Amino acid sequence: MSRGSASYRCRGPATAIPLLEKTMTWTGSDLLLDLLARAGVRRLFGVPGGPLLSLLDRIDDHPDLEFVLAKHEEGAVFMAEGYAQAGGGLGVACVTSGPGTMHAVTAAASATSDGAPVLLLAGQVPVPHFGRGALQDSSGGDWSADLVGMFRSVTKLSALVTDARQLEFLTLRAIAAATSPVPGTAHLALPVDVLAGPAPRPDVDAGPGPSHPHPDPAEVRRLADALTSAHRPLVLVGQGAKIARAEPGLVDVAERLGLPVATTMKGKSAFPERHPLSLGVYGTYGMSQSTHEAVLDDEIDLLLVLGSSLGEVSTVGWDERLVKNRAVWQVDVDRRQLGRAMSVDHVVQSDVAMLLDALTDELDRREVVRPGPPPGGSGATPVEEAAATTVKHPPVGALQGSAVARVLDRRLPDDTLLLVDNGNALCWVGEHYRSGAGREIYCSLNVGCMGYSVPAAIGVALARPDRPVVAVVGDAAFAMTCPEIHTAAELGVDVMWVVLNNAGNAMVSNLQEVMFSRSPGSMYAAPIDVAGVARGFGARATVVRTATDLEAALDQVLDHTAPSTGPVVLDVQVGPDEVAWSLRARAEALKVTA
Repeated sequence: MSRGSASYRCRGPATAIPLLEKTMTWTGSDLLLDLLARAGVRRLFGVPGGPLLSLLDRIDDHPDLEFVLAKHEEGAVFMAEGYAQAGGGLGVACVTSGPGTMHAVTAAASATSDGAPVLLLAGQVPVPHFGRGALQDSSGGDWSADLVGMFRSVTKLSALVTDARQLEFLTLRAIAAATSPVPGTAHLALPVDVLAGPAPRPDVDAGPGPSHPHPDPAEVRRLADALTSAHRPLVLVGQGAKIARAEPGLVDVAERLGLPVATTMKGKSAFPERHPLSLGVYGTYGMSQSTHEAVLDDEIDLLLVLGSSLGEVSTVGWDERLVKNRAVWQVDVDRRQLGRAMSVDHVVQSDVAMLLDALTDELDRREVVRPGPPPGGSGATPVEEAAATTVKHPPVGALQGSAVARVLDRRLPDDTLLLVDNGNALCWVGEHYRSGAGREIYCSLNVGCMGYSVPAAIGVALARPDRPVVAVVGDAAFAMTCPEIHTAAELGVDVMWVVLNNAGNAMVSNLQEVMFSRSPGSMYAAPIDVAGVARGFGARATVVRTATDLEAALDQVLDHTAPSTGPVVLDVQVGPDEVAWSLRARAEALKVTA
């Protein structure tokens, strides 16, 4: 996929209200932007509004900062999340007061759940106007929504800045909270008089980066003893390992000890799935029957959990067989996750990459014989077995979602950055698309917000302009955030969205059919013209009906010799009735809790 280069600069109003009159005085906006630039921030994603005008005006004069105009506040925060997930550093989103800030709550919660460092800057009415009926006042009390309080439950820090003299301290504290060893969203409410009024010059020393917990050497030795003495150990890898960039150490330890490795859906791409020790994805989404059986094998006597909180999705509804009759070790940088969800025998608070490095050093001091290939059959892993069943043309009827994922597995380059939206796309990509060898995968689970991948892909593309960026999204999720395609068109970024168009909320419909043998209220009366919508927003679009058409469309978009084309949408017509194997396990979990 060829890469485009475009810069979108914010242009402030020709005139401003007296409170925001342009002046050469050093203002709160200047101080804030200076602190962000010192922290390495280069882009701010946002939607404008009155309380933000002084900030936008100053961005336009700042040589190191670019403002990306989103179409909706949720989209702006998801762009910032994607930017952070792809290694672009701190993602920053700007929203205005009242409904602008309210719209950002879901995406802010998602970034915190996904461990993405995001700073949310929210405008607010002037401090003297709190409680006086100001337009979009959201300062709390009994007169308006308390957005600072609302964000406290979904962020690492939520604070109101009422004086410019607080701005430096609270901004640095918010950046530190967002980029801590357990990253997430930090929220600052910024009244217009704080941003537009005079402020002190910065007096900062950024100091060292966040300190990650090192493992206790004694715990490392005990873990090495347990792994080398276990009869059939198994590793389950979660998002924490992916955030820690632990793949090299994980591959080394797995190969030294012959450890089969499964990942959660959020941990997918933390271990290469073409590796002979890979079992693929375990959990509600993406799991195959062979993976399920391999992980729950009665002969497994030790389970090492690396960077997973063992939540509902990662454990198929907290299936006790995952931890029963085996020694369970859990490693996580966040001590709050240790032993929180399921019974474990040993806990280690540590950054996963650091733990694996220490474990490697410990194994170096021992005489550990490297085992041969894993026993059994042809040696094919569950992921390889799924890939081997690829069919280019479904025998009858519409193109199936699983076949789309298999085509993507064959056709996408090894350096692809793939985003997956919530819905059946998770199941198909989780089971049939192999990560590793440079392929990275990003998703947004726990909060599970539909529509994440449309804006997040834009953030990923801006953070990693040298890599192909592809998002797989259902038509219902596409409908929620598709206006951000216009943002991609304005920026000229090369992003490809593969939209599984099956005329509605097929995952919900599938669950309803499994549980109740009918599916009222889930499917559309008429399908969305996804290609037409995409063209209206300025993207190229192609309707795809067969696997052959899909392969041809992918080859055309990914042609490195072709000039930059900007955003592309593939409107892939798929049938709604294919039910993923893992979705049946989800239905059983819902029956228990219903």
